[in-house]
Amino acid sequence: MSILHNDRGQHYSQVFTNAVTVSLSTDFVPTYPSQLFIGGTGNIKVDTPESMGVTFTGVPAGFFPVLVTKVYKDGTSATNIVALR
Repeated sequence: MSILHNDRGQHYSQVFTNAVTVSLSTDFVPTYPSQLFIGGTGNIKVDTPESMGVTFTGVPAGFFPVLVTKVYKDGTSATNIVALR
């Protein structure tokens, strides 16, 4: 397992120990800040540790390289989202 560091001094593991499928029947708030895997291209509206209500447009399928603290139901059209920790 390797430990990664971001430019703000936060540490996190590169090994993902939990994966949670995001159901957007309501806003999704993970227990811990998480990275996302996007299964289907679309827009995604999220909170990050530093920002609230940020909308990313045209996010392609694959890993979303942003640490998120909330995924909004309204404003998110990407599909098959999995939160990784």
